[in-house]
Amino acid sequence: MNRDAIVGGVLWCSLLVTAEAGGLELEWIDLLFLFAPLVVVPLGLELTRRVEQAGLPPRPERIARLVQLPCALAATISFCVSPGFVSAGLALVWLLFCATLALGGVIRLRCGACRKVDSALPGAAFLYLPVGAAWLCASRLGLKPLGFEEPVVLLTAVHFHYAGFAAPLLARSSIRALGPWRAPSLSAALVRALAGGVALGPALLAAGFLLGPRVNLVAAVILVASEIGLALSFLVAIRHVSQPQARCLVGVAAAAAVFAMVLAALWAVGEYPLEPFLQLAEMARFHGTANAFGFTLCGLVGWSLAVPVEADRRGCR
Repeated sequence: MNRDAIVGGVLWCSLLVTAEAGGLELEWIDLLFLFAPLVVVPLGLELTRRVEQAGLPPRPERIARLVQLPCALAATISFCVSPGFVSAGLALVWLLFCATLALGGVIRLRCGACRKVDSALPGAAFLYLPVGAAWLCASRLGLKPLGFEEPVVLLTAVHFHYAGFAAPLLARSSIRALGPWRAPSLSAALVRALAGGVALGPALLAAGFLLGPRVNLVAAVILVASEIGLALSFLVAIRHVSQPQARCLVGVAAAAAVFAMVLAALWAVGEYPLEPFLQLAEMARFHGTANAFGFTLCGLVGWSLAVPVEADRRGCR
C-alpha cells in the first residue's frame, strides 16, 4: 500500500472524527472532496506505477509524485480557514500539483499514448485533475463561477477528482485484466466505446450543465452507461484475478458502481423533464459515499493488488 495514501487515510479519519465531535465545521461534501487528495490521488498514482513498473514516467509526473502529500495537506488546511484569499492560496498549492501532473499527462499523449487505449487513459485522467482543482480554488475563494453556487462549485471539484481522475485508471486495469485485444468474448470496438465513455463522460457532463438540460441528460446517460459497463467488465475480469483479497475488493467496487450509477441516473431523469427524485444532499450522502468508498477506494486497492504486469518499457521524459 502507498505510504502517502496511508498517511492521508489516517488524517482523513481524524478529520471525520473531529468533525463529528464538532471540532471542525466540515460538511460531508467537504470530507468527500478531501478524501480525493489525501487517499484517492496517491492510490491512483500507485496503481499507475504498478502497471508501468518497468517504464519511466515523464519528469513532471515524477516531480508531482514527490510533492503529492504536502500539496494534499495544503488543500486540507484550506478547509480549516474561512473562504477567502488565505484559503484559496492554500488550495492553489493543490492546483499547482495537479497542473504539474497534467503536464505529465500531456507528455504521455504527445509520446504516442493516445494511439493505445489503455495508455491514453492515465493521460486523460491526469488532465482532469487541474479542472477539479480550479473549481476547488473558486470554492475556497467564495466565487460563483458561471453563476453556480455552493455546494455545486465544490461538487464539481469532487466530480473531476473521482469520475475524471479515478474512473479512467480503473477502466485501464479492467481492460488489461480482460486482455480485450485477444479475448473473443469482447470486441475491440466495445472496449474502445467503454473506455471512451469513461474518459470523455466527465467532460460531457460538465458541458451539459452549460448547454442545457437536454444535453445534460444525454451526457449523464453516456457517463452512467459507461460506468455501469465498467462495473460489468469488473465482474468479467474478476475471473482473471488470482488473489482472493483483490477479487473481493474488485467485486465490491463493481456492486458499488452499479448502485451509485443507478442513483445518478435517477438524478438525471429527475432533473429533466421531471421533478427531482433525490435532493442534492441525498445524492452527496448516498451516491457520493458509494462512489468514493465502494467503487473508487475498493477498486483502486483491489486492482493495485491484482493488476497484471505488462509494462511498456519505453519511458518518456
